[in-house]
Amino acid sequence: MKFAKKQLTCLGCKAVISGPNQTLCSHCKGREAELYCKTVANVSDLEMLFGKLWTQCQECQGSLHQDVLCTSRDCPIFYRRRKAQKDMAEARVQLDRWDF
Repeated sequence: MKFAKKQLTCLGCKAVISGPNQTLCSHCKGREAELYCKTVANVSDLEMLFGKLWTQCQECQGSLHQDVLCTSRDCPIFYRRRKAQKDMAEARVQLDRWDF
């Protein structure tokens, strides 16, 4: 029985990349600037969303100077904030793949 291996994919077309330090395949090299800008914009948007949700949680808690200690399972903002945090971490991993 063989196990599946996680392989890096091109950030442009999602094709499998053979090199460990590559970000784009040979077909997407011409779009490098566009794809990098898109990745940076995605990270920025997710950071803004997370910041807004974090601020809402702080306001609900009553303190803007302390960490949020909310674990309310009834609050929809809690789940949106957790999802935004997870998405932001994944987007930062993609951004870290760009080695300039």
